[in-house]
Amino acid sequence: IVFGDWSSDVCSSDLPPPAASRHALPPTLQALEGACWWKCRFKNVWPREGDADLALDLLLAHAVVSPVLEAHAADLPYWRFHRRAVRDNTGHQFTFLFYGRPETAEAVFAEIGRSRVLRQAMAASLVEKVILDDPGRPRPPGIEETSDPRWSPGLRRSWPPFIMGVSALWLGLIAEAMDGAPEFPDDPHLLLAAYRKADAEITGIWRNEGQHALLHHLNAVFGYEEMLIRKALSF
Repeated sequence: IVFGDWSSDVCSSDLPPPAASRHALPPTLQALEGACWWKCRFKNVWPREGDADLALDLLLAHAVVSPVLEAHAADLPYWRFHRRAVRDNTGHQFTFLFYGRPETAEAVFAEIGRSRVLRQAMAASLVEKVILDDPGRPRPPGIEETSDPRWSPGLRRSWPPFIMGVSALWLGLIAEAMDGAPEFPDDPHLLLAAYRKADAEITGIWRNEGQHALLHHLNAVFGYEEMLIRKALSF
């Protein structure tokens, strides 16, 4: 296919071009009436000695949150994960954020609370507590509300679909790595061990294939322009 060499008898039409507004948002950025962002934060146990067990994030994403995502896919136009582990008051925390109406948030939180895997992880002192937003106290409705406030307005509004795609890619890699593993053994420590293996496999994919599959193609979308790196990064 060659673009830019249009002849008079190709793709011609007597119909006028459709009206378009330069202010129109693409379908992926349309707001859902009555919706806002909600957070479900899992505070994971981090012993005083040693590193945080980041495989817990995979367990929560795949065994606890993924079934909820499947059940409410039609009502969650945007969602994403956030991971952090810093030796402070927040500590090791895995967060599931989603954009939806209050009634959807109430249903999502209720299903998470009924998760057998989550209850077992808490009983085994793997997860300390779960912190949920109050569905009766919605946040501001903007799609950009959970984006970094230091970013430009356009980037803040357009970022949620991007990071949802990244989160979905990561969740898909977890599902692939867990294919064939015991689904939900009664011992949460055995289940966590399976997710540690999955985490090692995904880390290898990120290390060996992430530069081309992710960073290169992201760079290509932006025309291979230079990027200012403000601080040292692990990649």
